[in-house]
Amino acid sequence: MSALLIATVLCALNTAHADETLEYKLATINARSYVSKDHITVARFRSLLNQLASVYVEDKQQIADISVTAQEMLKKYGIEEALLNIMEGLNQLFATRIENQKYTEYAAAYVTLRSKGQSHSQAIGGLQAILRNLGVY
Repeated sequence: MSALLIATVLCALNTAHADETLEYKLATINARSYVSKDHITVARFRSLLNQLASVYVEDKQQIADISVTAQEMLKKYGIEEALLNIMEGLNQLFATRIENQKYTEYAAAYVTLRSKGQSHSQAIGGLQAILRNLGVY
């Protein structure tokens, strides 16, 4: 993915509607259109950001940026995947916090598996199997 595209996506997420909450921005990106501020996905993204930030070393803004970038990278491979599905899947990888786990690395592995032809379920299952073999999952 070009550095320009990554910068454009991240800049859009950080600056577009600066008065909007991060979870609202994610819900809007996920829906690809307007959603009300009390839409169920806004609450779900809020919960996901809290859960993911408690497990991975990255903060909520970084997790949001990485997730949007992963979705954009999948699009370059012709794969349409909802932002909510990506984040839900990566949220299933750890039951408890394990020190120094990087959301970036798991998102990259997910994109790699998907680009090799795996479905969403297969990619998440594959990551869980790897973690289980390592005694982490």
